[in-house]
Amino acid sequence: MWDRYALLLYGVAMKYLKDSERCKDLVTELFVDLPALLTKHHVERLRPWLHSVVRNRCLMLLRSQRPSAELHDSAAPEDTLDDAVLREQDLQRLEQAITQLNAEQAQCIRLFHLDQLSYQQCSERTGFSVEQVRSHLQNGRRNLKLLLQRMRKTA
Repeated sequence: MWDRYALLLYGVAMKYLKDSERCKDLVTELFVDLPALLTKHHVERLRPWLHSVVRNRCLMLLRSQRPSAELHDSAAPEDTLDDAVLREQDLQRLEQAITQLNAEQAQCIRLFHLDQLSYQQCSERTGFSVEQVRSHLQNGRRNLKLLLQRMRKTA
């Protein structure tokens, strides 16, 4: 499992922490904690769940280090935390918008973008033809864009 997910999780951590050593440590700790975590949680789709766990651990780490870091350099930690919070808000809006899509579009968006399956694999999982999968993805992306624009206007 390490080979399959380590680089992806490292990339997620780098978006938030921007420190390769801290990211390596965080991902390694996650894999050490993984057996215990999997007994505590019912996980249907491992990849998105792992993404959320890494993201949450990064945010907790940034929050816990913010007060002491401000004593040394007040600009950098705030920018990093602010960026992470903004990214987190964007991800939450995206998750909320996906739930507002029709079932076929949401299913294809999740399989193709979150689980990173091919058109053919999405077709096999859903029972849709490859052309239908492409159509649901295209319409889903367009609808997501519109939903996200509406959410930004109301925020």
